[in-house]
Amino acid sequence: MKPVFTDTHLHLNRREFDADTDAVLERAATAGVERFLNVGYDLPSSVASVALADGDPRFHATVGVHPHDATVIADPDGRITSAGEIVLTGLAELARHPRVAAIGEIGLDFYRDLSPRPAQMAAFTAQVAMADRLGLPVVLHIRDAYDEIITLMEQTGAPRLRGIMHSFAGDTQAAAWGRNKGFLLGIGGPVTYRNSRLPDVLAACRPEDLVLETDAPWLPPVPYRGQRNEPAYLTHTAAVVGALYDLPSAELADITNANFDRFLGARASV
Repeated sequence: MKPVFTDTHLHLNRREFDADTDAVLERAATAGVERFLNVGYDLPSSVASVALADGDPRFHATVGVHPHDATVIADPDGRITSAGEIVLTGLAELARHPRVAAIGEIGLDFYRDLSPRPAQMAAFTAQVAMADRLGLPVVLHIRDAYDEIITLMEQTGAPRLRGIMHSFAGDTQAAAWGRNKGFLLGIGGPVTYRNSRLPDVLAACRPEDLVLETDAPWLPPVPYRGQRNEPAYLTHTAAVVGALYDLPSAELADITNANFDRFLGARASV
């Protein structure tokens, strides 16, 4: 019997999939990828994500504002604006939908710095507070900012229900902090890359600490680098992760699906 996997982070509502969404989902089903968490990154994409999950039982959604777009919530000095309050209210209304699993993707991105850092930190903190008010976990986007986001969460408090550290790219210390705090590590295509340090980091983790993801349409695994990513390719990531733990695909699927189910069940636990 074919293992059934969950893609815990993708953006199927993106324009890259406009022409062949049905075919993408058919290929995913053929590959054994049958459940999905479609992730919002601004207000329009969050609306689209909820609409997708509302119409398809294979999907759950997240709603949130990515750090690249933090200035829709906060000014460059880190003050929440009146327009930002409207955005936060809109996200909170969306988040009450029963198919919304988390607030995300939210966090800090100090690699591209497309929004000023004070704005990123203010938008992140405001959305963590929203997650706590609504009894939801979070999906974290962290790039070149692990030390900063850990320090911020130690100062202001980590999200009460934790969540997923999406596209995890931190070191062993960041992974240990996340695991000890109750976060799952989202592992995607980069674990298959030749110079990836993720295999060494994962050696200090357990399969019970992980979920699998694509971040489609981005970050395709080997052998699809340079192409559009899609959920069917999750099996290539799963093969590498399974080999790291000497686990057959079916067992890895069972473990990571159970991890995702715990994430989905966080809302019901409050």
